Amino acid sequence: MTTSSVTTDGDTMKQLWVGAKESPPIVWLARLGAVFVVFQLYVYLRWIFSDSFAPTPAGPDPIPGSSMFWIRFWEIGCVLLGIGLIWWIVRKMRAEREIPPIGIFVVAWLLAAWQDPGVNATRPVFAYNSGFFNRGTWGEFIPGWVSKGAENPQPLIYFLASYIVLTPLAIMGIDKLIGRLRTAAPRLNRAGVLATMVLLFTVLDIVLEQYFHRVGLWTYLRVDGSWSIFSGHLYQFPLYEGVFFGGIVSTLSIAIYCFRDKDGRMITDAGIEKLRNKRMVPLVRILALTGVFNVIMMVFMLGFNLVNQHADTQPAQDIPSYLHHDMCGLGPNPPCPPLP
Repeated sequence: MTTSSVTTDGDTMKQLWVGAKESPPIVWLARLGAVFVVFQLYVYLRWIFSDSFAPTPAGPDPIPGSSMFWIRFWEIGCVLLGIGLIWWIVRKMRAEREIPPIGIFVVAWLLAAWQDPGVNATRPVFAYNSGFFNRGTWGEFIPGWVSKGAENPQPLIYFLASYIVLTPLAIMGIDKLIGRLRTAAPRLNRAGVLATMVLLFTVLDIVLEQYFHRVGLWTYLRVDGSWSIFSGHLYQFPLYEGVFFGGIVSTLSIAIYCFRDKDGRMITDAGIEKLRNKRMVPLVRILALTGVFNVIMMVFMLGFNLVNQHADTQPAQDIPSYLHHDMCGLGPNPPCPPLP
């Protein structure tokens, strides 16, 4: 009886190992994506049921009326556009009887957005205007986050709507642009397209960031002055963010969508034809892309925090309370604690 039990257990482990080896790439990526989804749910729930789930006050400095106008403009505008985009995706899904690639991209990108506060993981370098609708931040509940007192609030309405709206609109625009480029220049290969995208997104990121900084929606509180523009001003901007996030992260993410095959499959869909449960295909596709997006974002955040250890240039003028949020090391605020 003992021998039979051992044999059965051994056969079971062998079957599991063979099954794991035979899993197509999309399944392995989906497993990784599922881990990230469970992890962020854990972080979100800790935040929601904590005392930190409350609005961050603006402080004694009044928020300019012009900044509040643009805050509400973008909050309302992104929500309306988001509703319109979701409606369009649902109509397309009903017509095609499957989730379109853009729908998969939107959900997967949103499931990587939990890493957004990560730029301040080790020291505060970035701040949103507290005039945005917010409930603090979940950043401090991410395991490994360096505790340093007050934190930068996340603009919930704008944050969610922008991930649902701005990125998909950019994707569809770039997709059409790539089609026109290849029509106009048939000899342009993928390397040329990628180089063009990196340059384009880097420039767009720098230009758009300057607009948002100058109307008071957010600011970089600390930058490495050697690699930044307008150093010492509230609208200072680190060029390394424009290159690595605006250029490289955006290009890597969007290229996955733009370089689909003739059946509309992305590189993360490799091995999809081996899936037996067809009802699970949409979920598996979303989770696979979620895994890839999270890895891309994590690599960027790790590198950005490393560079931020040398970010010591602050605005020469006083930073308003609705931007510094009593975060450490800024103006009259207490210095930041040493890193562990």
